[in-house]
Amino acid sequence: MTAIDRRIAVRRVTVRETGARRNLRHLSIALFFILTVGLIAMLLNSPVMAIRDIEITGAQRADIDRVLYRYQVEVGVPTISIRPDDLVAGIEQDPWVARAQAIVSWPGTVSVVVLEHEPIAWAEIGGQWYRVSGTGAILEESEPAKRGARVELRGVSGQLGEVIRGKRAIAALEFFSVLPDELRRRAVITSGGNGTLIARIRGHLVDLGSPDDMVAKAATLAALFEEGIPAKAAISLVSPSRPAITPKSKSVRKSQQVIEG
Repeated sequence: MTAIDRRIAVRRVTVRETGARRNLRHLSIALFFILTVGLIAMLLNSPVMAIRDIEITGAQRADIDRVLYRYQVEVGVPTISIRPDDLVAGIEQDPWVARAQAIVSWPGTVSVVVLEHEPIAWAEIGGQWYRVSGTGAILEESEPAKRGARVELRGVSGQLGEVIRGKRAIAALEFFSVLPDELRRRAVITSGGNGTLIARIRGHLVDLGSPDDMVAKAATLAALFEEGIPAKAAISLVSPSRPAITPKSKSVRKSQQVIEG
């Protein structure tokens, strides 16, 4: 074998050894990566990283436990398995929930914050009474109370979990949601005909006129009661900036007992 042949042979051996070392290094890196990923996966799914605490804030009427069970959010499940967006979407399907927020804190805490609707009225829909909020959210089936804060709404449409449809119904709810509690207590709002609204508050007949500017009308009425109103006097809030008080309600048409949607 010549010197050239020996050098070529040595070169070939060197190339093969270099390639083998390179392949071994790549294999080692791949094995290390796989091992690391596996260890991380094991850690994330181990009891060390499992849910330990579930905190619920603001839920008084909403059935949050049912939603947590549905999405398998419970102590002991891997924290990584919790999907906050899915959980929020499920919670906000509850008719009582206006908004919700879910926060996952590592290593194992789920915090749920709920803002619920506040019921202020009853509505008759399809022959059944429902509690409704100031924004018109239909909350639950419930017979109207004989005493206490209430609004009777009839002839409106909608389903449980939806929002009431009907301009005058929404206007009535807006009015009562702004009115102070002491005035809303035992108050009733009804239809005055020709698309108008009539309220009975503390023995006073209140002509609300068209279903517009309800926030301003509620604020004006509250201010009038603070100043003092003669017993059983009729009040006109057709123009909230120019309210009128008369000793009797002769000028106000006798109201019907319903609000039509």
